[in-house]
Amino acid sequence: MSAKTTVPVFFGTTESVEPKQAFDYWRSTVVTGTDLVQPDSAKPFAASRLVASSNHGAIFHTNSSPYILERRPSHMRQDGRDEVGIMLIVRGNGYLEQVNNGSLLCAGDISFQTWGRPGSAGALTEFEEIRLTVPRATFLAHVGNVDDFAARKFAAGPLNELFAAYLKAFAGSVTKMSDAETGIAVEGALHLLRGVMTSQNARADGELSVNALRSLALARIEHRLHDPEFGPDALAADLRISRSRLYAAFAGGEGIAATIRDARLDRAHDRIVMMRKAGARIASIMASCGFTDPAAFSRAFRQRFGCSPRDLLAQGA
Repeated sequence: MSAKTTVPVFFGTTESVEPKQAFDYWRSTVVTGTDLVQPDSAKPFAASRLVASSNHGAIFHTNSSPYILERRPSHMRQDGRDEVGIMLIVRGNGYLEQVNNGSLLCAGDISFQTWGRPGSAGALTEFEEIRLTVPRATFLAHVGNVDDFAARKFAAGPLNELFAAYLKAFAGSVTKMSDAETGIAVEGALHLLRGVMTSQNARADGELSVNALRSLALARIEHRLHDPEFGPDALAADLRISRSRLYAAFAGGEGIAATIRDARLDRAHDRIVMMRKAGARIASIMASCGFTDPAAFSRAFRQRFGCSPRDLLAQGA
């Protein structure tokens, strides 16, 4: 009896690459078909990815430093890829935007991305992700129209947790599977996924609900925090909605301008904490988060966190 033929496996890592070349290696060799940028180029970049591919789908298991990617129509024309990614966030925080949907993502969330549509995504922290990719036709047959689900997320719940456990077990076993066994596992994953999504029906009229609009707006805010010109007017223009509809989506809180300001401050705080051991530069972090006035930045930072940016930096010294 011949030995079982297992599915092809690729493992990419930056460990064997010079630190200064690590991100360029990752961008040109592993994560292709997108525009990839590093949120903070001063911070060392490290990543690894296991890919096991079969005729039925592929499993990606990624651990990485933060990065932001954008897939444009030019990429789609160049590579013609049209598979659907079903993502489980194991660790970390980020955002995803696609097909007029958007979500902020954290550990335990399940979301979807299609390579057949433009979109953007960003990891705001170091992250771990397990992704099952299947052909669009397979997703349509087992789950539904991916455009109804792209960039939506499904958070904690019993079936969600069951699907997450299944996907982790699949990723841990796939390197020992034959092509036929992988096909059975993919079908089982999609069956579970359909159960997770049964109660989540897309709106048939194409009109975004208030919650969906708010989720999309929050994802767009994370995508553009670096731009000092970005504010409520630019956000409404990006989303192609009226200012009144945007403000209504954030009614009951401090408002959209405060939401953008606080998101900028939160990102600055996180970057100072991440970078203080490596010698963070307050001015550089401030600019990367869309602030242009050092005095106003320091005042707002102190009001939100109870200390100045330099005090926070000194805590790690």
